[in-house]
Amino acid sequence: MTAAPGTAPPFCLNGFNGSVFTGQKEDLRGWIDAAAAAGFAFYGPDFFTLGPWIEQGGDPAALARHMRDAGVGCGVIAAAGMLDGNPQALATLTRAADVADALGARFLQINMDGPDPATRQAALEQACEALAGRGLKLAIEYMPTTGLNSLAETVALARHVGTDRAGAMIDIWHHTHGPDSWDDLAAAPADAIAYIELDDALPPVGGDPFVEMMDRRTFPGEGVFDVPRFLSLIAGTGYAGMVSIEVLNAEWRGKPLPDFARHCFASSAAFWPVPSST
Repeated sequence: MTAAPGTAPPFCLNGFNGSVFTGQKEDLRGWIDAAAAAGFAFYGPDFFTLGPWIEQGGDPAALARHMRDAGVGCGVIAAAGMLDGNPQALATLTRAADVADALGARFLQINMDGPDPATRQAALEQACEALAGRGLKLAIEYMPTTGLNSLAETVALARHVGTDRAGAMIDIWHHTHGPDSWDDLAAAPADAIAYIELDDALPPVGGDPFVEMMDRRTFPGEGVFDVPRFLSLIAGTGYAGMVSIEVLNAEWRGKPLPDFARHCFASSAAFWPVPSST
């Protein structure tokens, strides 16, 4: 699903701020309803939440029906695995793929670690082989806190296995805190981009990057990031696909989901149409 020129893209509400990984209680249906009411085309649940929910009797087919009834698609299964050469990671990825099939998700978002590029390349090859024939695409999230921390290596990995099977997931938070320059972002080939992720950040306090990443993001346009430049350079690549909105903010956990979803949507949509980077 792509956006027509000059129009807002299909937005996906990333649910990680309500993940059990962050200490929250499972509320998948609440997130779906909030996404629908706010105007999102998609919702992106995470496997840290989905996995235990299924083990406790949750029914993905029933959740898929709830999404259809709400008029919201499943944009991605987030946190589907940390690929680092460990066979257990493939088992987790396969379980996440089963849920993606049930919910109709196109993407499985993964992270990658490992001691060197060769290890990461081999892990990605194994993952693609495990998913062969399923019609799913791996969205590779590079992060400054993992072995895979650059856009250049992520694009090279996607090219190696084929961009029909994998692509880079470009998150503005990780771009801003990682080694890549604006020129690196501008040079990203559109066909190697799975999707992009939008958020912002409060002025940093203390020195813990994990806390800043997980608890102190904010809504696009309400922090210190150069969101217009990021979006302009992405648009310049020719990319016009899904935009995931991932606001990870501790103060918003426990507040009404409809308010959170509306704020995510409105603050993001305000940046469209995106001015040309030329």
